[in-house]
Amino acid sequence: MIENFEDTKRYKLILNEINGEEKSITGIQKSLEEKGINMHRLVLTGYLNAMVELGILREREIKPARIFSFVGQNKQDIYSIIGSNMKKFDESNAGYNSLLVLHYLFERPIFTRELEKCNVVIPSKSIKYVDSRYRADYIKKLGEANIKISPSSTLIEPVDADKISITKLLNYIISNEYDIKKYTVVNTSQKTLD
Repeated sequence: MIENFEDTKRYKLILNEINGEEKSITGIQKSLEEKGINMHRLVLTGYLNAMVELGILREREIKPARIFSFVGQNKQDIYSIIGSNMKKFDESNAGYNSLLVLHYLFERPIFTRELEKCNVVIPSKSIKYVDSRYRADYIKKLGEANIKISPSSTLIEPVDADKISITKLLNYIISNEYDIKKYTVVNTSQKTLD
């Protein structure tokens, strides 16, 4: 049991429990209890949420749990960032929206394997199948980035790549990944009725 619990910062105890791993709220709470530290789940959740807001921890949702890890650890790749944000934006259309963003960013057809890496459902509507002469080049290039693409993986593109929708999706991703509010000024002037 840790002595002088009041003198020890709770957040340091929580960080020590995560210790470079990914842990759920329940896992952290049980680990603390094993050391004789009883922290109410709501208090623990509050600390974890604050550390996510401060950029100390990263949160991932693996239903039904929320998993926390150090920001410096387990850096997300472009696929997981896009997939997780598109699920938050609109879970029912996360696959298609992920396809829109990837297609726009990479300026090429997207392998279904890439959407699997986004952890989204591969869309079946509003897509077209592509037979590109650059397929082998795409596979080779992705292989250099340690992304293995099966020769049977299908290439697809969105039928309608609406730039306004893509801009909204990219704005959503960037706003979720970075605190852009500190760079903007909110118009606080009140409008008056004439």
